[in-house]
Amino acid sequence: MAERDIVIQCVAKQRKRFFQIVHSCISMKVAMMLLFLLIGVAMAGTVISPQRYDVYHSMGFRLLLTLVCCSTFVCSMRQFTSLCRSGGKQRLASWGTFTVHIAIVLIVLGALYGNLYGFSHEINLPVGKGYEITHDQYDGIAEPFRIHLQDFETRYYADGSVSDWVSHIRIEHDGQEVVSQEVKVNHPLTYNEVSIYQSSFGMAIQTQYLDTTGKVLQEASLGEGRRMILEGQPDMMILPVRYIGGPNPQIWYIVYKDGREYDWGVAPLGSSRFVGTGMIKFLEVQPFSGLLIKYDPGIPLVWLGFILLTLGFFVSLYKRNSNRFYETQDTIPLAWHIKRKKNVVGLNVNKDR
Repeated sequence: MAERDIVIQCVAKQRKRFFQIVHSCISMKVAMMLLFLLIGVAMAGTVISPQRYDVYHSMGFRLLLTLVCCSTFVCSMRQFTSLCRSGGKQRLASWGTFTVHIAIVLIVLGALYGNLYGFSHEINLPVGKGYEITHDQYDGIAEPFRIHLQDFETRYYADGSVSDWVSHIRIEHDGQEVVSQEVKVNHPLTYNEVSIYQSSFGMAIQTQYLDTTGKVLQEASLGEGRRMILEGQPDMMILPVRYIGGPNPQIWYIVYKDGREYDWGVAPLGSSRFVGTGMIKFLEVQPFSGLLIKYDPGIPLVWLGFILLTLGFFVSLYKRNSNRFYETQDTIPLAWHIKRKKNVVGLNVNKDR
């Protein structure tokens, strides 16, 4: 065999192997495996704390969403080509299955789009304070506005158990009030496609970091258990652990250096404590409401996907039931009559003999 023929055969084998691998990767089996893997990762994301690792905004999760979307779309297009060439009684059922596959593509695509261009941020807003939603902080919002927490209350049942936590929120635009609403755990406020959810509550500790001359270097409103990295000392953090009320309210705090516990103490409100090269001062304590600010532009695609998923599912079931009906009423009786006719003809032939 000539050397040229050997080279041609090797190239042909490699090309055949390549197409076999591609065919395997775009099969429905691989698409289902990726879909189940996505479900498993999403379930893990509900267990893992976002402070430890944000599963839903990681590159691995986004890549998995992209692979599921592309794989399912390619399989759906192959199915679409096959449907256009075929016909018969099973056609409607097959179109229903195709609709289900397209619905899955839309749901995953909506989740990917919202993951890339949406945002989800939690804030602790003290009573009487406001928070600005601007283009610099949050991309994709239609126009900037301000969230103002008028009041926060805990409601109780007649037996004394907690019934709900309620934040009285006012939305302001250009200094004018546009929306005022009570926000509860399952009743968010939505303004310009931005949703505000009630997520937690607690005590906000107004904290200052000063230099030795008393100049304020840094100021923040910290919730219990929220750390603050000290200005000019990135290796040091202050953590207000707990507010101790009473006639002489105090703050129990811990100082961390290089990620390890360095010092701790109890400071009365209004007093200062030396930390590193400066001083920490806890000014006042206010109740705060933990609010989740969320914007998801992929929700319309997800809703459209769920509608198509329901439609395709019921169309497939209806056609299958119809086929079983036709098979039971027409095909089986017809076969029985043909068999009976053959038996009758056989008896007549025997009689003639």
